[in-house]
Amino acid sequence: MCRLTCFLLFFISLMISPLKAATVVIRGNSPDYAGLTLAFSLYENQISEKERPIANVKVQPNGDFEAKFEVSRTEYIFCRTGIFFLYFFAEPGKEYTLKLPPRTEKNPADKLNPYFEEIRLHLVVNSSQTQGQSAVDDPKTEINYLIRTFDDVYDPLYSKVAVKVIARFSPKNIDSTLLSLENKFSGIAHPYFKDYYTYRMGLIKMMATKFKSRHVSDNYFLNKPVLYANPAYMELFNQVYDKYFSYFGRTDEGKVIYDDINVAKSFSRLKATLSHDKVLNNDTLKEMVILKNLHDGFYEMEFSRSAMLRILDSLALSTNVPTHRAIAADIREKVTRLLPGYAPPAFSLFNQDSVLVSLNNFKGKFVYLVFCTTQSYASMKDFEMLKTLQKKHSKLLKIVAISVDDNLSVMRNYAKKSGYDFAFLHYSNQPSILKDYDVRTFPTYYLIDREGRLIMSPAPTPGEDFETKFYEYLKGMHIL
Repeated sequence: MCRLTCFLLFFISLMISPLKAATVVIRGNSPDYAGLTLAFSLYENQISEKERPIANVKVQPNGDFEAKFEVSRTEYIFCRTGIFFLYFFAEPGKEYTLKLPPRTEKNPADKLNPYFEEIRLHLVVNSSQTQGQSAVDDPKTEINYLIRTFDDVYDPLYSKVAVKVIARFSPKNIDSTLLSLENKFSGIAHPYFKDYYTYRMGLIKMMATKFKSRHVSDNYFLNKPVLYANPAYMELFNQVYDKYFSYFGRTDEGKVIYDDINVAKSFSRLKATLSHDKVLNNDTLKEMVILKNLHDGFYEMEFSRSAMLRILDSLALSTNVPTHRAIAADIREKVTRLLPGYAPPAFSLFNQDSVLVSLNNFKGKFVYLVFCTTQSYASMKDFEMLKTLQKKHSKLLKIVAISVDDNLSVMRNYAKKSGYDFAFLHYSNQPSILKDYDVRTFPTYYLIDREGRLIMSPAPTPGEDFETKFYEYLKGMHIL
């Protein structure tokens, strides 16, 4: 009996253990990009869209580049460079020769535009096996070829359907077009592509008003495996379960959801309430829907943020799905990073003297953090008021200006000529800081306390009576 039990436990451990990772090699030759470092990443999850860097590739003077990384499943890999969002699909144990588009940098206006949309481009690749096997894959069965070929037909159709739906126009001839897509692609055996195709087709059928959300949920998600790394699955998932808490909360069975979250702050009660909806009979799917709606709920005003955080933590502690625990942690990190009382995103940036400076360097003083550009009239107008503030409150307050000028030398020259007695840092070695701090306009301000936690997020500008509000905070904390 003991031997049998041990065998069963060993067998189960094999079944639930992570898939073995295998090396992926990427290479290419693009002289346009000589001297540039290409940063390749993947999404840790496609709810919070946390990005995980997997390879930094320095392009040599002759244009050659090569890097290696490991994946345990087919992954959606992407790289932002200039005006492009470049992507491809990487399978474990494969080598990929990438063909990059001509290098095109953002113009100054694009760099300052927080709503700038990059051009999404599926890279052309040649694929072969690693470990010394040089045979090139049959392009007609290679995952990137399959998805590119499908998307070339699918994307224009999807755009037409989306426009017609927005215009409240019901497309009459969609069936024949969908049938032609099915005839051309439904018989392809590649497992990842089959899933990609299935969920892309589900999305366009829903957009064409052929299927309602409940029908899509029943047929595409209930009692189906969760495809965390497949963008087609996750896009349809995010569409189907968008604002699910609000919609279900309007039903007789779901109206107690507001008490479950805002009053009881109970994950178990929320889960029990959602069990009344048959589309969520599957526990794994139910947790995914809860994770998505907790994430989205932080950016709306319908539910208490503190209550949602408590439920998120309870889910992370009680779930049997490690991936859900990781997603919960990613969501918590994302939604709390700009909340008062929490530590803001860390950074290490070069100052006007080319010295690397981090946020920790300013601990012990209040930090009035401003994202700005020395070429902006609004920013330069504030600088004079910041100069007065810095001189007046130098014992308590440190003003730190993070510049998004075209390059470090522009910021350096301005900082030296102006003679302002506050720190200038340049964003260029950590451009993600603009996304981390949700910077949408210049200037944007934050106030951080002496222990490195946010106090005002965002903070008022100097012209919006920041000084008075700062005094009120200091008095309230008995610092003055």
